[in-house]
Amino acid sequence: MTDTATPLRIVHLSDLHFGAQHPGAADVLLAAVHALAPTLTLITGDLTQRARNSQFVAARAFFDALPGDWLAVPGNHDMPLFRPWHRLFTPRGRYHRHIGDPTASRLDWPDLRLTLLDSTDRLAWRAGRLRPEDADRAAHWLAQAAPGQLRMAAAHHPFASRQRGNKGGMSGARHARRVLIDDGGVDVLLWGHLHRTETLLLEGEGKRHAIGIGVGSPTSSRHPADGFFFHQVDITHDTVQLTVLRRLGHEPHFHPFAHHRYVRDSAGWRAM
Repeated sequence: MTDTATPLRIVHLSDLHFGAQHPGAADVLLAAVHALAPTLTLITGDLTQRARNSQFVAARAFFDALPGDWLAVPGNHDMPLFRPWHRLFTPRGRYHRHIGDPTASRLDWPDLRLTLLDSTDRLAWRAGRLRPEDADRAAHWLAQAAPGQLRMAAAHHPFASRQRGNKGGMSGARHARRVLIDDGGVDVLLWGHLHRTETLLLEGEGKRHAIGIGVGSPTSSRHPADGFFFHQVDITHDTVQLTVLRRLGHEPHFHPFAHHRYVRDSAGWRAM
């Protein structure tokens, strides 16, 4: 790990959709991540298209080829759709077998305290659900961060979004925002699901601001004309530098598309 004066580099991926990827997209993405040499790659759900064993095997092989450490959390596509018995009684069985335990995804490093929250809902196809007790436990754990640790939480479904549409939000998002920001002192909230890159400043009831970041898909074949996206996040205790990387379908490489910089002040975080 690095000291607090040197940025810690995180790559944020989401919605990889193994089983329904644009041809060659995973190979291009893997090369791009290796070029950035992150300490951690964070994957916020929808690893697969239909939660099939073969798709999880492909996803796990991709993760094991990443540089540095990686952590993942499931998305709605990572539960069986056409096997109702499995969806009701063992919805995360294949995820658990191939990827790991989604309830145990935490990091406690000298400069980063990170918790991943499972927002999948076996009773809903698109929408998510974050139980209040899960958000409360995450906030309590984040509140115990040591001085110098940046506090981060991530889920597949959005904690907040400017987008309106039929992809479904996350039940419990308002409560999660409140307790994570006000009680947990979270600095950064991350999500995927919407296949959309967006950045927001999120305000708690105490008027403290946290950074909200949603990331698009770097590989999905759903909207290739819109481009493929992932994020590079460089952090210190008092700064967050976000680089949005984009690749159009005909391009061989990702390239920087937008930059956002945030600094900490007495009210939390503000954009520069």
